[in-house]
Amino acid sequence: MGKDATASCTPTCWDMLAIVLTASMCLFPNLGEHSLWDVDEARNAECAREMWEAGDWIVPTFNFELRTDKPILPYWAMMLAFACGGVNEWMARLPSAFAALATSLLTWWLGREMFGRWAGLLAGLLLPGAVLFNVLGHAVTPDALLILWTTAALTSAWWGTEYGNRSWLAWFGLFTGLATLTKGLVGVLLPMTAVGLFLIWERKLSILASRWLILGVGILLTVALPWYIAVGVATKGDWLIGFFGRHHLERFTSPLEGHSGGIWYHPLMLQFGFAPWSGWLLVALWLALRELWRWRRAVAEAGLFSGELTERLTQKQVRSLRFLLCWIATWIIFFSCAQTKLPNYIAPIYPALALLCGWWLAFWTDYRLSVPDWLLGITLLGLGIVGLVVSAGLVLACGWIPLEVLQGRTIPGLAWLTWLGAVPILGAGYAWKSWRADRRRSAILGAIVSGLLFVAVGAAFGPVLVDSAKISHRLGQAIAAQQKEPEIRVACYGWFQPSVVFYVGRPIANLRQSEHARDWLEHPLESYLIVSEPWWEERLLPELRSPYTVLGCYWDFSRRRAVLLVVNRPEPVKAELEAGITPPAGNTVARDDARRKRQAEPPLLAPGLHEHCVNDLEVAGKGRD
Repeated sequence: MGKDATASCTPTCWDMLAIVLTASMCLFPNLGEHSLWDVDEARNAECAREMWEAGDWIVPTFNFELRTDKPILPYWAMMLAFACGGVNEWMARLPSAFAALATSLLTWWLGREMFGRWAGLLAGLLLPGAVLFNVLGHAVTPDALLILWTTAALTSAWWGTEYGNRSWLAWFGLFTGLATLTKGLVGVLLPMTAVGLFLIWERKLSILASRWLILGVGILLTVALPWYIAVGVATKGDWLIGFFGRHHLERFTSPLEGHSGGIWYHPLMLQFGFAPWSGWLLVALWLALRELWRWRRAVAEAGLFSGELTERLTQKQVRSLRFLLCWIATWIIFFSCAQTKLPNYIAPIYPALALLCGWWLAFWTDYRLSVPDWLLGITLLGLGIVGLVVSAGLVLACGWIPLEVLQGRTIPGLAWLTWLGAVPILGAGYAWKSWRADRRRSAILGAIVSGLLFVAVGAAFGPVLVDSAKISHRLGQAIAAQQKEPEIRVACYGWFQPSVVFYVGRPIANLRQSEHARDWLEHPLESYLIVSEPWWEERLLPELRSPYTVLGCYWDFSRRRAVLLVVNRPEPVKAELEAGITPPAGNTVARDDARRKRQAEPPLLAPGLHEHCVNDLEVAGKGRD
């Protein structure tokens, strides 16, 4: 009996190991080796850092002011990570990566239960390779956690309704409560809607008439309500008004921050977000609708009873397809009606999309589904086109083709990745050859392996190579290196990025008027000003009378402008030059030495801007003379 148990467990264990290794390969390499992205990553990480350092587990703040954008659970997850590994990019991103890994495992299990072992394995492999899901698994945002809780809630609902166990309502309440703590009312309303539509379709609404429903509602309220009450009391209702008023009602009724789009927005974004599997996704949706229609006709014509087989589907598989379609339709319809649109809003449907793809690929390889040859050819062609487009984009991004429109916006380090597009192209070629030789499983696995390698390498090394174009972490390092007094002040004028708050580690004033910026540098305390170079030259420098030192000049890749770091103290003597500090303005020899040192440090500035920034220092020196 022991040997039989071991033998039956072995395939499941191997499948689980394959999912864990694949998802880990796609999510964890170089996770914290690059600085935070603006703006969402920086705001979320800084909020968790401020709460952690203040020991406040209730009220979210950013730049030491109330932040009403998101509920508490993502911050709690990061705070626990900070407690384990310190405040850094690794720990900030770790909760999202683990959530994505758990979602991949959950997707594998659900696919295995719905459609069989092969379908579940394929679904679990496809999910971490979908571009948007992979990005969210690397990002300091609530989305990966929301996807996990949503998938867990809907998995419990499917399991309970399929096997007649009403205790799923309690689990549903738990997971939707956690989702509500992660991103608000969408965490409970949309899963409830998806399950409700499925129960109506299956004519099983009576399943809700149970004491388990009362228990589920009680668990939901017990999990979510205490913190909402606590933050409402602590902020005298300000957080609740900002969150439910602006970030719920206003986001649904009007486009915020320029994030708008038509009814086509989310279906179109799916083609980018689910790449490199986009071609398979379109086939999956078409086949699901086709097979359900054929099944309905077969039932109507032949009078099939529950449990009998049609040519392709069992009753259980029909119910599973219906459940997945309700899951997908709920999010797409709801957020297509919302006025504010972002691709990540419908990210909770990505596990359902992976399950549909896993279903049709598994059934096709087992000759249980027929797909036109021309359609299969198009899907493989699409995989190759993804590689071609990415390689072409990298060639432009690294500056190999000089274009005036890209001046100041190229990153030479990306040249190392230009070969990456060849991976899906070769994978598509191998899949085509295997398919024509009637080796269907080899064809599918070849395409999947190439797509996973393509995404994993891009996710691991792309952000690291781009990091040289980001400047907030350098500004933070420069301020820390130059700080002389225990208490300093930092402000921005004409330039501000949320990530600079995280890397400076203290409140940053965002000044709006030139007189405020001048007053800032004239303050007796050691004060630093991060200022846009045009604003410095045109608005501050002509009227500035107090001593100052320009510590550095940095090129902001995203905004195509130079940014200066200025401190309100006289420039040091020439002897300090050896320590890498800017020389006195009146010393021409020292200034020439500084010019040579800056020209030897190309990562700070875009090509051609070193002379420009050095000249700015010379002008500043003349202004003081």
